Amino acid sequence: MEQLTFGACVKKGWISSWQAVTQMPWLFLGVCIVLACTSLLTEERPAVTDTMDATTRAGHGLLSLVWFFLQLAVSGTLTIKVHRFVLLGEGTQPLVPLNGKPLLRYALVWLAIMLIALAITGFTFFAMRALKMGFLIYVPLLLIYLFVLIRLSLLYPSIALGSRVALRAAWRDSRGHVWSIIGVGFVTYVPLFVVTALIFMLVGPKMMAAHQTQGLAVFAIIQALLNAVFVVFAAASLSWLYRRYANELLTHAEAAPR
Repeated sequence: MEQLTFGACVKKGWISSWQAVTQMPWLFLGVCIVLACTSLLTEERPAVTDTMDATTRAGHGLLSLVWFFLQLAVSGTLTIKVHRFVLLGEGTQPLVPLNGKPLLRYALVWLAIMLIALAITGFTFFAMRALKMGFLIYVPLLLIYLFVLIRLSLLYPSIALGSRVALRAAWRDSRGHVWSIIGVGFVTYVPLFVVTALIFMLVGPKMMAAHQTQGLAVFAIIQALLNAVFVVFAAASLSWLYRRYANELLTHAEAAPR
């Protein structure tokens, strides 16, 4: 654990985000290109209709799955590289550290998170149909879900440093720091929220008036850029929160923060 104030975590998160992008520009640009291309290909793909045969529908589903895993892989790679840049001073190389173990663990954690979210949504849907009180069930489940995600958020920097998925250690290290983690994350994202709003206020009407293909392309590029910046901000701020609060997690990491 390091003695860092709330403001220091926010400021260092901003600075580290800028340094990560400027010192690993080709990685950042490559992630943006992949995200933009996969988003554009998904949007321009014909919608699934009742007239399509089973083979065509299966092909659409398989293609969507491929794009999803590709986006997960590139986003995970960027996240891990930013964590290691902030905590270890590591550059672009190696692109996939520790033989891909952190990336695999990161992907498994995110898949588990998504499956739990789908389970909550499905349970709420059936509860609404059966009990007509789905809202009273969904809100508490959502709050518990978000609380658990925040309590386990220090797990991501630890995984990037080579740790196993140490859920218990992440839970213990975040005890009593939930509001601090929420606050640092929110304040860190304020500039991104403002820039996003300004971009869509300025570019949004032009995209609506543009040709459909051109509008989709511009939207996909802007969305990819904002998503990549979001990933960098999240990884950088979590890295400084990890420096501030990680204790038991440090014993699981293969490399110690510098």
